Amino acid sequence: MSSIIKFFVARDNTIARGVVGNGPGEDFESATYGNFDVWSTLEEWESLLTDRALEQLIAAGGPDVVAGNDSPLVLLISRELTEALADAGAEDLDGMAERWSGLRAEEGEAIDDELAHELIREVAALAANAVASRNSLYCWVC
Repeated sequence: MSSIIKFFVARDNTIARGVVGNGPGEDFESATYGNFDVWSTLEEWESLLTDRALEQLIAAGGPDVVAGNDSPLVLLISRELTEALADAGAEDLDGMAERWSGLRAEEGEAIDDELAHELIREVAALAANAVASRNSLYCWVC
């Protein structure tokens, strides 16, 4: 698996759809990472932070695709996950990072612990900015 994953903040789905071809540019607040299963990750993060059963989130169909059919895609991060990330304290985020990297390891996907902490902290900061500015959090996957 080789992919580029950019989390970014946008005002609405129309603006987010506009980045599907080339990804969010410098005009967007974003964080870039790669090479992990973003679909499972978003479901796992939401489960870990909201105490909702992972199976329930998977059955709900995962994140909404706002643009693209295969690759690249733009995904809308659920409002529940965005708010949970925004509200989480440092200890909660660190605990979540450790549990998430463990879940990924169970699926055969090694996530470096330091990278997991960095990624979650950076996405949580984007989520906090999205909530404060009444915008939404998105993910571009290519």
